[in-house]
Amino acid sequence: MRHLLAAAAAILLLAPAAGDARVVPLPGTQPQRTVPQQGRETYRYRCDVEQKLKGGIVSLTRLYTDEGKRDAGDFMHWNLAGYDPSRPRRPLELELSYIWDPSRQPAVEPRKIEVKLRVGLDTDLPEVALIQMQRPFPVEPHGIVGSTALSTQIFPYGAHNMKDGHGDLPLGDLLAYAEGYDTLDWTLIRPSDRLGGDKELARGTIDTAALREAVAALPGLRKRLAVKTADPKARCERVLWPEHILY
Repeated sequence: MRHLLAAAAAILLLAPAAGDARVVPLPGTQPQRTVPQQGRETYRYRCDVEQKLKGGIVSLTRLYTDEGKRDAGDFMHWNLAGYDPSRPRRPLELELSYIWDPSRQPAVEPRKIEVKLRVGLDTDLPEVALIQMQRPFPVEPHGIVGSTALSTQIFPYGAHNMKDGHGDLPLGDLLAYAEGYDTLDWTLIRPSDRLGGDKELARGTIDTAALREAVAALPGLRKRLAVKTADPKARCERVLWPEHILY
């Protein structure tokens, strides 16, 4: 045992200085994840275009290095009209998010656009809830069809915040289900267990017309972004960009 402790101490003495982010593991342990050094930061040219629509605001962003070389993007974001990050809408708020490479993805693919669902209640969420989207009833021309729904899971953010949760689904699936309708009804459900049936936690509507509007705006925004990024150093904003921060 003494020999093992001495070996461990010797390895610790040979470890890099405090400023080096590498960590030397002890014998028999797993290597630790590298931690980015504090204070390491660089600059990026951030090129943005946005469009205010009837139902919300859609934007595209592309990043370039400080030397003017392509770095990352394109990043697409959409938020509902009146979005305020300091005051999330309750009980449900939607956001669209998409990252693609124009050279490999020349066309916009709605199924690769993520619909982010953020739920907020005054009571605790279950460990897993279901949010179901239903077409408005009655469904013409064959009357009411009450057994169809598009659903996904909602998870609370964690033990310290059980009143807020999140989920996601592909926008293409949502719009395909909503074909022919400008809105969908949604219901947040606590799934049944051995002690009882499903319990409804909240309900509302989703403006699917606004989501289609956002997708329709993307080709025009991409053309505007291409014009702006022809000379990113002259037409885009140079911003401080810590290396450990992802977009």
